[in-house]
Order: sequence, then C-alpha cells, then structure tokens
Amino acid sequence: MTAPRLALGIDSSTQGTAAVLIDLESPALAAEARVAYRGDPRLAGFGLKGNEFLLPPREEGEADQPVGLFLAALDAVLSDLPRDLLSRVAAVAVSAQQHGQVWLNPRAEGAFRALRLAGAGKPGSPGLAEHLASALASGRAPIWMSSNAAREAGELRTTAGGADAMTALSGSDSPVRFTGAVLRRRALREPRTYAACSRIHLISSFLASVLAGRPDAPADWGNGAGTSLMDWAARRWSPVLLEAAAAGLPGGAEGLHARLPALAHPLHVVGTAARYFTERFGIPDDAVVAAGSGDNPQTKVLSPGGLLSLGTSFVLMSEGGRPHPSANAMYDGLGRPFLFGCRTNGSLSWESVRISHGLAGDDFSASERALASTPPGSVLRILQGEPESFPESPPLNLGGRKDFAEDYSGAVDSALGLLWLGSRPFSGDPAGPAAGIAAAGGGAGSVEVLRRVAAIWDRPVRRIGRAGAAAGAAVAAASARISSEEREEFAARVAAVVADRGPPILPDPAYRAAYHGEEGYLRHLARFFESASGRSL
Repeated sequence: MTAPRLALGIDSSTQGTAAVLIDLESPALAAEARVAYRGDPRLAGFGLKGNEFLLPPREEGEADQPVGLFLAALDAVLSDLPRDLLSRVAAVAVSAQQHGQVWLNPRAEGAFRALRLAGAGKPGSPGLAEHLASALASGRAPIWMSSNAAREAGELRTTAGGADAMTALSGSDSPVRFTGAVLRRRALREPRTYAACSRIHLISSFLASVLAGRPDAPADWGNGAGTSLMDWAARRWSPVLLEAAAAGLPGGAEGLHARLPALAHPLHVVGTAARYFTERFGIPDDAVVAAGSGDNPQTKVLSPGGLLSLGTSFVLMSEGGRPHPSANAMYDGLGRPFLFGCRTNGSLSWESVRISHGLAGDDFSASERALASTPPGSVLRILQGEPESFPESPPLNLGGRKDFAEDYSGAVDSALGLLWLGSRPFSGDPAGPAAGIAAAGGGAGSVEVLRRVAAIWDRPVRRIGRAGAAAGAAVAAASARISSEEREEFAARVAAVVADRGPPILPDPAYRAAYHGEEGYLRHLARFFESASGRSL
C-alpha cells in the first residue's frame, strides 16, 4: 500500500524557522520541527550579538538580519524532520516575515540554478548559506522592524495624493515599516549596492526561489500589498508608486520595476524541488513549490474569521473585501482579501519585562502566576520600546512597577487593549460575538492571556497551535494541488487539526466588566495613551 503524500509548510520568522508536515489524506499533522536563532549552534557565526535578533544598526531605526541566517535555519529545520516523511512530500509552500527584503546580484541566476544540478546536496557539500553567498548584493536583509524610513514613506503618500488616495491605491497608508519606503531609504544611502543589485526579493519569494532552484519566483499579492508599491485592486506594481519610490535612483521607475519580482497568486507553482533538497533531505524532485506568502497571510489561512496573532508583533486580522482607512489590506495565502492592524511592540516587550525583573526571558510560568494574581485592568502601564505604528506613537515607558506581577500584567493589558482600541473601526464581525476569535503565536500558549483576550474582544477564543504560520503554509501547499472549490473546506479541516484540543475560552463576566465598564480599564487606557502620545484613538 502506498503511503499517503504530505504537504510541507515552512515559516521563516523573526526569531526562528518552523516546519510542518500535513498528511494530505487525513488531513492530520504528521510532524513538525522548530529551530530558534538564539542558542542553536548550527546558527552561530552570522554577526548577531548576544541575545539580539538584529545585526548592529548603522543608523537609528535600522533593523537588519543576516540573509545567511535564513538559509542556515532552513537547512537546520529540514534536517530535524524525519527523512522518511520528507520523502513523501508532494508540495511545499513558504511563510516568511512580511516586508523583509533580500538583494541579489547578477551571479544569483547561476548560483540558484546550481541547486538543481546533480551533486548539489550530496553529503559533505556546502550548505545553502555557502552555496548562495556569492549571489547576494548584500548580506543584510532589512526586515519589518525597520523604523528609519518615515521621510520616504511620506514621499510615497504625497505622490499618491494623500492618505486616503494612498490607502485606496495600495491598501495601506504607506506604513513606515513597509518594504517600498525601506527599500528607497536603503537605495539612497547605499547607491553602489543598489546599482549592483539585479533582483530585490521579498523574503518569501527569495526562499521559494531557493527551494525551486529558480532565481525569479514571484511575490504573492499579500506580500505585494505589504510593499506599498502594489496597486491593491489591480494586483500589479503601481506605476505611480514605483515612480515615487525610484525618484533619484539609477534607472528610475523602470530600473526599480526590473529589480522587483513578478506578482502572482500565492498558489502559483514556481517549479519543483531543487536537486539539493532531494539529495540532502529526501524531498522528491516532483514536489511542487508554490509561491507562498507572508506570516500573517499564511496564518490567516487557518481562520476565515477574526484572528489574533501574538508573536513577535501582535496582529489583529479581520475579513474585509476593500481597503479601510484604519487598517492594512492584504490577501491571504489562498488569495482571499483581509484587513489587519499590526502592533510592533509584541512578545519581545513582554519578554523585556521578565528580563528587567531578573527573570529568564522565557520564564512563562512566572508570567502566568503574575497574570493570575493581578486583577485584569488594575494597572495602567504602557511599554513600547520601539516606535509604534498601531496606534501610531513614539516609544513609551509609562507606569512601571517595582512588583513584577503588576508590571507584567500592566504591560499585557495595555498591549492587548491598545490593539483592540486601534482595530475597532474595521474589526467588527457580521456574525456577531458568538463567532469567536482565533489566537495564534507564542502568546496564545498562555491561558491567562487568552482569558484577557476573550474579555477584551468579548468573544470566545479558540487557540491555534504554535505552528500557525507554518501550518497555514502547509495548507497553502496542499491547496496548490487541489481544485479551488475544495480549498475552503480543506483549510477548515486542517485548522481543526492544528488547533489545541478542548473547549474555547469564554469571556468571564467579571473580566469583561473590568475592561468595558462605564469607567473601566479601556476608557482609562485610551485617555492615558492620548495624554502621553498626543494621538487620539
């Protein structure tokens, strides 16, 4: 009897890389693996200092990671999966942190195609980072945490005709962290690097190119929307926005357009797995590689309704067919439109509270005790070490406490509360509160956090497992091989598999009153934030 084929989803995130294998017939979770950038000796030597995830910045607001780290992590996570399961893979799709970019030089074509040659992955052959080192115009990949391109983001907005016109055209009001503004900033600062660059990939399209051994994988519509350079409705690069982003650069808009990948549906088949992956890991050479998407679009695949992602950044995603002035419009890993708001100061800000009180950054048991012992909404505390884009505001460190329980609980309540306040204009669910909300990411592993989420959003909360984006990518990979009519049902079945067992967490009436009462926490938080930031909610 022939063993059932599997779909492989890979998520390259800010803090590590995860992979999920899903049985296409069940569907069931067959295996998963995860490697963290911190502490894994296989990922040492890429220039990161101590416990940092970013390379040392060369100017304030710069946030780069090593391209070689993404490649070494891909090698590592695949080596941690059973070869006998990888030998049954029929389709692969990538999820990757959105807005990040990888700059390649003209040698990239030969370096990528070499991955398809016999012997590329034989024992003792170089790993991906060494294979592709010569293809990089720069070893630094600017990522979504970049906050140094406010002027360039403003130039895009002005050229489009202002905030409303920019949102209608691109799906978003030119966020400072989106790819287009950061690309322009870097090209102006490093004209020689830009001139030597032949392709500017998004991280997802770069990794899809690697997996297929083809240098020109397209960017998907969801990640295209995350550049501020795509016409959201037409799903093509916007001539107006390319002109703005390329003003003063060599080759102008045509030169920038030539450097960008094509745009395509996230399920577009790039090719089949390169020989490197067949020889090194056993992935069949007929396994199709889909274009893939970003981490938010791929996580959204697992929840057609509301979804809260509590990862390195905190993201509230909602169904939506058109751009909204209070949100960012995207397409998910199945090509469906949705809206989201992204709070930059996510899990790392909670980790910083633990560390500041002398605890380990991953001491989650102490965090649970802190939340359980502190009444919800009882501490006004705002902690955002990075400039915040949702709601837009400068770094703030207000209301700190000497007691860890209060300090941590206040930071949790304000991060969730400000996300709720900022997303109110677009996150209404026509099905009503009973429809519930899904939660994903590391923060969703905390029962006490989810009790607060249920009360703040006044909805039942169901938890999607830690491998949310990778599992979503696996669903997308499988969907590239099935008819469009079956995709919705298939995604729903897999979501039920990867979600944690047990009933949803229901809103606690006492918690809800503490947050939403006449003079409840959320009203106080809004006034506290507006007074400190000068921004209205």
